[in-house]
Amino acid sequence: MILWTTSAANALGIARGAIDNLAGIAATEASTMSTNLLRDRPMVQTRLGEADAIVSAARAYVIDAVGRLWNTLCARKTPSDQEIAQGRLAIVHAMHESVRAVDKVFHAAGTNAVYTRVPLERAFRDVHVAVQHAASLPSYFESAGKVLLGLQPDEPGW
Repeated sequence: MILWTTSAANALGIARGAIDNLAGIAATEASTMSTNLLRDRPMVQTRLGEADAIVSAARAYVIDAVGRLWNTLCARKTPSDQEIAQGRLAIVHAMHESVRAVDKVFHAAGTNAVYTRVPLERAFRDVHVAVQHAASLPSYFESAGKVLLGLQPDEPGW
């Protein structure tokens, strides 16, 4: 699981880059449907704020849950099923939430986002590829749910 933390970090980094890119182009770009700059549109402001909150919260969850696991391992103790479940939840959650954040800013940018000259296009593709990694399998939600219900998951790594 510690190795899969890098997959979550990758997805979160892509999302953070997309947020920063939208903030950058919003000051200079409009769209085909309006001459108002993106930064002056309430919908763009809202989506940017939502995406920032999504990424920041997911990042904090990964740092907390994986940090707890790391501390347990550094103390030469065996992590509990609860600690493992939280670590896996944090990773898979961060990856899926990164997609959600990128989708928000991609759509907020309008047609600007589809051009290869704008890094949002690349972020959209990259984050959708990243979430295909085994670290983001939806079955990890189920496994963690089993632990939260007092059951034992039957997949490797528990």
